[in-house]
Amino acid sequence: MIEAGFQSYKRPHQFSYGQDVFGEQAMLVERKICPSCNRADFVQLHETPYSDRELAEFLSAYYTKAEPIAQAKALQGGAFVILECRACGLYFQRDVPDDDFSAEIYGNWLGEDDPLAPHKPPMPVAYYSLMAAEVMQIIVFLQKRTGTNRRLRFLDFGQGWGYWSQMARSFGVDVCGIELSPKKVAYAKSVGLNIVEISDLEHCQFDFINTEQVIEHVAEPRRVVERLKKYLAPGGVIKLSVPDGKDMVQTLNSWNWMNSLARQEAIMPIHPLEHLNCFTSDSLTHMAELCGLKRISVPLITCYAYSTDWSSLKLIAKNILRPIKRFKLNKGCYALFSHRI
Repeated sequence: MIEAGFQSYKRPHQFSYGQDVFGEQAMLVERKICPSCNRADFVQLHETPYSDRELAEFLSAYYTKAEPIAQAKALQGGAFVILECRACGLYFQRDVPDDDFSAEIYGNWLGEDDPLAPHKPPMPVAYYSLMAAEVMQIIVFLQKRTGTNRRLRFLDFGQGWGYWSQMARSFGVDVCGIELSPKKVAYAKSVGLNIVEISDLEHCQFDFINTEQVIEHVAEPRRVVERLKKYLAPGGVIKLSVPDGKDMVQTLNSWNWMNSLARQEAIMPIHPLEHLNCFTSDSLTHMAELCGLKRISVPLITCYAYSTDWSSLKLIAKNILRPIKRFKLNKGCYALFSHRI
């Protein structure tokens, strides 16, 4: 989930192309080139200084655990600046949190409000049903793709609380996860999940690498995907799933921060300080291609055979249309990729 990433790849202060440009107490770094294609040809879509009263009120209302004075100091001199890369179409935040600030946001500012936390009520059954269907579809697809019935190996990169890993394990997969949040790591270990460090993977190969809502949070997404690609077994598949930013230009053209907490879903794909990169289907595919990957499809018959919940007309429609959108039309920001031969 949010906190996950290779530690050395998530840390903005290690960028080859970024530098601290703010006040002594500020904890922001400016990205000077596109983190997907490494070009420096962009157009600015939006700018609001973090000192703006309405933006500051939004952040204070969203990050209820953050102390206002500490928040103001961390953001000193920075701005919520959205750039669009003319070369690859990626939308991205210019000013991003550094190492310490990222740890503060995900470790403290977000507090105990995570609806997925184990102490919270369970999610609706549909949440787990969809997860189970995805795992089954992937297993069957990989078994046919590789021509083997051996036990498959999965890596859950950005494991979060480990629910996806637990689901994969329940279907006979050898699964391990990478996660930076100490609380989430502790919980994952308490339920018997295998947590690894990036240094443990140098000689590992995986049939499937899951990145669910991860690469929008990392400061150098292309470098992360290039690194993960090295751990794909022959015939292996990596999933890149991120919020869809197809409407972001239209949203930003009319956006203002007054009473914006009630409208936060509209800005969610490029949420300040967290969703540092905002992809469309085309820009996600373009970045993957730069990494030497190609977009692949799961047969519709496999998707339909292993969908699990047909209990309402709405779910029936979703079960039918979702695979068509993803694997026939290649639309949306859920995509599977493999090595380009």
